[in-house]
Amino acid sequence: MALTPSNAGNGAMGFIPGTHTAAQMPHRDTFAKNNLLTRGQELAVDVGASRAVTIELEPGEMSLHHVRLVHGSPANPSHDRRIGFAIRYIPTSVSQVAGRDSATLVRGVDEFHHFDLEPRPSADMEPVFVKLHKEITERNAQILYRGTEVKSYNDPNALPERAA
Repeated sequence: MALTPSNAGNGAMGFIPGTHTAAQMPHRDTFAKNNLLTRGQELAVDVGASRAVTIELEPGEMSLHHVRLVHGSPANPSHDRRIGFAIRYIPTSVSQVAGRDSATLVRGVDEFHHFDLEPRPSADMEPVFVKLHKEITERNAQILYRGTEVKSYNDPNALPERAA
């Protein structure tokens, strides 16, 4: 969901139509300094980038796409901020393949219990919920960095290429 304008001039996200129908494509971790993804993931195969379509959004608009749709965004060459909010919406039947994860139930009943349910905070920045958020974030780091030497988002020496 766009919180600020997202357009070709500030590096809006693009996608390659139809790629969501293909099997999972191989990726490689780059841990590149200028790649904001957790592991600097990029596709390890050529997908014909010339077919890419840019998605231009105004604040409040959103792009909703299948997780396997080839998508990404270039660097923002402008002086304007490009801020978005990623939302992942899944049915309760889906399960995490590595480690225990948590989620917020937004409607219905969770009959599968694949995720720990995150409670709704009772106030902004309430210490108990700030602590819970830190625990969830660190647990997510263990899942996202599995198979690498990185163990935490907070280790400034873990990714030398990203060190300031």
